[in-house]
Amino acid sequence: MRTLRNSRKFKIYKQARRELTTRFPQAFPRSGKRPALKVGILDDIRRSGDIGISMTHCRRFLSIWTSSTAYLVNMTTGKPRVGLDGGQHGCVSDGHDREARATLIRRKSASRRTSPSN
Repeated sequence: MRTLRNSRKFKIYKQARRELTTRFPQAFPRSGKRPALKVGILDDIRRSGDIGISMTHCRRFLSIWTSSTAYLVNMTTGKPRVGLDGGQHGCVSDGHDREARATLIRRKSASRRTSPSN
């Protein structure tokens, strides 16, 4: 069985991550907390000029980045959303907070069902 870390999708993610963390370190930190991103960040990346990856790869990166547990944990109502420059661009809405919490709860219950009993 092929795992995510060995997949083509993950290789694309790593390539895009290298590019985006270098170009926009305030929005995509290499380590630490992952800030909530501005709604429409993909359009900002597109308008930012020539980047070394395709927009398809950029979309794939954003899909994995924003569905990670580290990102979802920071999706709290009222927390600022950041743009590519690291500046505040709105806040996390209550609806996005609830959606993130629901995803985290589903993951936690799924991991409990699949973990071996002691």
